[in-house]
Amino acid sequence: MSLIAALMNDSVVIERPGAPTRDSTGSYVPGPPEFITVTGATVASPYGVAVGSSSEETDASETVITRRVLLAPVGTDVRASDRIRHGGRVWEVVGTPLVLPLTSLAHVEAVLREVTG
Repeated sequence: MSLIAALMNDSVVIERPGAPTRDSTGSYVPGPPEFITVTGATVASPYGVAVGSSSEETDASETVITRRVLLAPVGTDVRASDRIRHGGRVWEVVGTPLVLPLTSLAHVEAVLREVTG
């Protein structure tokens, strides 16, 4: 069993904006969010980093940006507009997810970011 396969033993919830609807003024607004549970996935530290990656911005605020990586089974539909819920935290997907289907380590990988403060 590969290390990635051993890590992917958890579940995450993908939160996706719902289909657009029209409000009382006729403008399009996002519909209610959709929640999709994915089993056999996990949120892990970026490669080569033991405790994860974070940075602080102290320009009149205490903003902390933490980065992680989503590992999910091949076929998981992850989009740049999604949010990932895992372990009581909400992560934003950064950029287009990477699909690695043709290796013994086949999986979907997405960079995640959490901004607090």
